[in-house]
Amino acid sequence: YQDLSKLNRNPAQVLYVSAHALESCLQPENCVTVKPWKLETDDTELLDLIPFLEYLAIARPSDIRAVLASYQGHDVAKEFRKRSKELERHKQAKQRKSIWRR
Repeated sequence: YQDLSKLNRNPAQVLYVSAHALESCLQPENCVTVKPWKLETDDTELLDLIPFLEYLAIARPSDIRAVLASYQGHDVAKEFRKRSKELERHKQAKQRKSIWRR
């Protein structure tokens, strides 16, 4: 089993990505599970996760576990892409609204 407490890091700032994260980690609240890679040339699972990881690096949430809890039961990469699109639509609608008010 992986014990993230042995890393000597603040657990609120530790993210563990693995194909067997939930089965092999003692801190499942820090885990993102990806499908196991089986040498498929069309597997983009880790590449799809990059925008989410970049967001975390830029936003620097105070507790990664709270962010991950909001994705529980979802494919993190797909759900992040969906939420990003919704946020962009919301921003555009707000911007259009403010243009009409001028």
